[in-house]
Amino acid sequence: MSTIYIQEPSTKGKVNIITSTGEIEVELWPKEAPKACRNFVQLCLEGYYNNTVFHRVVPMFIVQGGDPTGTGEGTSIL
Repeated sequence: MSTIYIQEPSTKGKVNIITSTGEIEVELWPKEAPKACRNFVQLCLEGYYNNTVFHRVVPMFIVQGGDPTGTGEGTSIL
């Protein structure tokens, strides 16, 4: 990964996702999903999710995002 990973980011707490329609507060559960929390925080620190869009929206149920291509088909920005 990157040099930021060496800092071992704390995965306890919450992450605020800022969108064009408001903020979403995400609570992290590192005890239940340590790798997922660490990977998510790492990608946040690297700016991976900056300026990405929600490519799938199901009203009153779920939004899906994080794909840098904005299509839901991308796997990497490299």
